[in-house]
Amino acid sequence: MTDAPDIDLPALAAPVQDIAREAGRRILDVYAGSFSVTAKPDQSPVTEADFAAHRCILRGLKELTPQIPILSEEASDIGFAERSRWEWLWLVDPLDGTREFIRRSDQFTINIALIHNHEAVFGLILSPVDGVCYHAWRGGGAYKRPRNQPVRRIQVARACQPSIRVTTSQASYRSRRLQEYLQQLGDYRHLFVGSALKSCLIAEGTADLYPRFGPTGEWDTAAAQAIVEEAGGHLTDMQLRPLRYNARPVLINPDFFAFGDANRDWSQYLPQRNQAGQPLSLPGH
Repeated sequence: MTDAPDIDLPALAAPVQDIAREAGRRILDVYAGSFSVTAKPDQSPVTEADFAAHRCILRGLKELTPQIPILSEEASDIGFAERSRWEWLWLVDPLDGTREFIRRSDQFTINIALIHNHEAVFGLILSPVDGVCYHAWRGGGAYKRPRNQPVRRIQVARACQPSIRVTTSQASYRSRRLQEYLQQLGDYRHLFVGSALKSCLIAEGTADLYPRFGPTGEWDTAAAQAIVEEAGGHLTDMQLRPLRYNARPVLINPDFFAFGDANRDWSQYLPQRNQAGQPLSLPGH
């Protein structure tokens, strides 16, 4: 695909939010009743809400930007030979936190990101249940809009609290690797949140660190990365390199951190790093 010219990033915020809110209504229609759960080939769960939101978002984005291809978690079987030619693409998770949806925890989101040359340049995350919407675009800042309230700009906490505010899901909190990391971290308080809302807490400054050990899809983090970075924070692999998108045949992320305080080397608490090795630093630091 040739480079898509004249993409007005600020002008995307309103129509993409409308698309996400319509998809959110489709999700809530399913959420209000009984629904079946099936397993994908990787054994992760999927429901009719995932597919209803997927169809809604694809239709909306195709109407909005017909020249930009779309890669969705529910239609990700596009070969790398084809998508490696894409300079622009939409990267979509129609329902992030399907397990939270199934548990009826209310902590699930819709994630929509625009990727240009492997970087997330626009991101929007909507929480369908409470209607809170986060969005950001490259060079324009990050914003939070509660339902029926004015939008406000958000920023990360650039200096950590004495007791570090760590956010993870309840499921990942039980993992051995995370427990080993937290033992090295020192004094911390835990905030249990599902889906991409963990990164949103980083972006708005109500959490300091989100360490993720274990596989995630690129659609899980792209919108969050745009929002966290525009809020002044970082979403990086464990060598503190920003995540990149549509750059490899496999669409699985490495382990990663989301954080606001760039003056702390979060990799130093990794058990293997704690034994030997020099401290890492962010590019430009």
